[in-house]
Amino acid sequence: MKQTTAQKILIQLIEHADSWLSGDALATQLEISRESVWKAINTLRKQGNEIESRKNMGYRFVKNASLNAAIINYYTNQDFAGRLYVDDEVTSTQSVAKAFLSHHQVTQPTVFVANAQTEGYGRRGRAFFSPAETGLYFSMILPNPTHEWPKAGLMTTTFAVLITDVLRQFFPDQDFQYKWVNDIYLNHKKVVGILTEAVLDLESSSTAAFVVGIGMNVATQLFPNDLKAKVTSMSATPVDRNLLVSRLIETIAAHYMDYANPEYLDAYRQHAVVLGREVHLQLGDETVVGVAQQIEADGALTIKTTDGELRTFTSGEVTKVHYAGQQEDSQK
Repeated sequence: MKQTTAQKILIQLIEHADSWLSGDALATQLEISRESVWKAINTLRKQGNEIESRKNMGYRFVKNASLNAAIINYYTNQDFAGRLYVDDEVTSTQSVAKAFLSHHQVTQPTVFVANAQTEGYGRRGRAFFSPAETGLYFSMILPNPTHEWPKAGLMTTTFAVLITDVLRQFFPDQDFQYKWVNDIYLNHKKVVGILTEAVLDLESSSTAAFVVGIGMNVATQLFPNDLKAKVTSMSATPVDRNLLVSRLIETIAAHYMDYANPEYLDAYRQHAVVLGREVHLQLGDETVVGVAQQIEADGALTIKTTDGELRTFTSGEVTKVHYAGQQEDSQK
């Protein structure tokens, strides 16, 4: 995808963020006029880029609190150029990704990022609160050249581990944990939801790709009343969301084909909040109550029910987890 003059200047400014670049230097390097540089700087500022200017010194990039495709591509060394789509607002990145896949042949991981979602959703179509500026919402189309996905049940647990590995780099003091199977928790409250959906190849009746959707509460402080006791954020201080999403998509793209590696499941088990605790598992119209015993090699959850029976589940939703002296209800 061809870069605009504004994008080229933005990259130059980011690469020299610790110094000043004069308008003359930018014009000479890009073989454009000083007026074109000035117009591009104004365009970049309108896009949310904070750019300082000083007489006889030039310009300096400070930050961009908004999500920006050019910046994300820069942070990923242009690895996703042409396969990264960033919007200010969409219905849901998951819906956008699946619609794209229905009309395009995708051979490499492709990413859809939004600053806000009007109809974000998680498991069972449950709404996911997706306010602008303080969250991070993206979906990735992950194609499989072999059309074979052994132990596909491990995909979500592996994604949870990969995502948390990145989050710990940005929030090293936070103790992230996993609630089987698709939520990341902090202080017994949800901070990240993961939704993994298979897309079938109708000709071969096999799974052609997975679309993984990720919604996270990065710095959101104002939640609807019905969510306040059930969700939380990673920090009250905003982080560089462009850098964060770039690290996340890089990590997932680099490792998703190795999702069945048992090391990921071991890491998931070590931080699983359900193990050893009484849980309520909703399975259709049935509610199973018992103590979570084990996460099996295929990602299934084994529960010892109140009548002493061991039952293993590959699907279902943990709606309650009993901690010492308190009980947590599932939220979104």
